[in-house]
Amino acid sequence: MDFRPATDADEAAWQAFLAATPSGDFLHDWAWGQVAAFDGQPQRRFVVGEGDRIVAILAAQERPLMAGRTFWYVPHGPVLDWDAPEARSRLRAMVVGLRNAAGRHGAVAVKLEPRAVADDAATRLLGERRLRHRTETLQVGQTRVVELADDETLIAGFDKDTRYGVRRAEREGVAVEMIEDPADRRAIDALHGLVRETQQRAGFPMPAIERYRVAWSALAGAGRAAILEARREGELLASGMVVIEGDRSYYLFSGSRREEKGEPKRYASYALQWEMMRYARGRGVRRHDLWGIAPPGAGPDHPWHGVGLFKKGFGGEEVVWAGSWDLVVDPNLYRLRTATGMMRGWLRKLRR
Repeated sequence: MDFRPATDADEAAWQAFLAATPSGDFLHDWAWGQVAAFDGQPQRRFVVGEGDRIVAILAAQERPLMAGRTFWYVPHGPVLDWDAPEARSRLRAMVVGLRNAAGRHGAVAVKLEPRAVADDAATRLLGERRLRHRTETLQVGQTRVVELADDETLIAGFDKDTRYGVRRAEREGVAVEMIEDPADRRAIDALHGLVRETQQRAGFPMPAIERYRVAWSALAGAGRAAILEARREGELLASGMVVIEGDRSYYLFSGSRREEKGEPKRYASYALQWEMMRYARGRGVRRHDLWGIAPPGAGPDHPWHGVGLFKKGFGGEEVVWAGSWDLVVDPNLYRLRTATGMMRGWLRKLRR
C-alpha cells in the first residue's frame, strides 16, 4: 500500500475515484483546488494506492500560522470506501503517511473532517487511530439530502406548501433556464448579485465576486457545474449553482429577489429548486445535497431557521455530521494553539 503526494498525472484517476465514492463531495474535486488557492489556503493532495489503483484520496488546505508554521485542514475528507474490508488498513496508511508529510512541512496538526455520521464505519475506524475527536466542524455541521426519484414520487415527498409553491410558480409564468458555459460571466455575476441581496437581508458577510468567478470557471470548465436561473417575463427572480460529482449533486450558491410590498409572490425559488433536482437527475444523480441547514433543535432566532424550513419542505433526510478528528503532529504547539483558541472564545462570550 503506497501513500504519496498526488501529481497532475493523477487528476483523471482522482476524479474517477471521487465520483465513484459516496464519502466524497466537491470540496475534494480537483478543480476546487483553484478556489482554495484563491482563499490563500493552497491544497496539498495525497493518495493511497494499491498497485496502479487509487483507493483513498485527501486534499489538505494549508492554513498559515505564526513563525512559518501551518495548520492543515481536510474538508469532508479523507475520501475512501469506509465499508470496504480494507478500509482499516487504508486509513492507517493515510494517517501514518499524512503525519510524516505534515511534519516535514512544519504543520502543527491536521484536522480531518469526513462526511461521517455518529456510529457509522468511518467514526468507528477514526476512533481507533488515536486522533483527537472534536464535536465542532468548520463546514456546516448538518445538511439535508433528497433521493431523486421520478417526478411523481419526488414531488409527493415535498410538504404541501412546497408542492403549492412549485405549482404556483408555474401558473405565475416562472421559467427556469440552465447555463453550462464556463465563459458565461453574466450568469455568475448575476448570481452573485442575487446572493449579495439575500445575504444582506440575513446579515451575513458576502464573499468576493472573484471567488464566485473562480469557482464557476473551475467547476463548469470541468463539466461539473451549472447555473439555473428562474425568470418571469425576462426578469431574473432567483438563481443557483449546482455541482455534480458522480451520482451526487450539491446546491452550492443561491439567491433570490424579494418581492416589493404589495407585489404578488412568484415562488421562483421553489421552481428553481424543483428544476435543479430534475436537471441533476438527468445527469445521473441519485442523491441531492441541499448543503446546510440550522442545527437540530435551533429555534426561530437562528439565522438559518428560514432557509432550513425552506429546504425541509423538499423532503429528504436530515444528516448531522459527527465532528472532526485532529491528527496532532507537534503536541506542544497544538496545546498552545488550543488554549489560545479557548481564551479567544471566552473573551468573545465576555464581550457579548
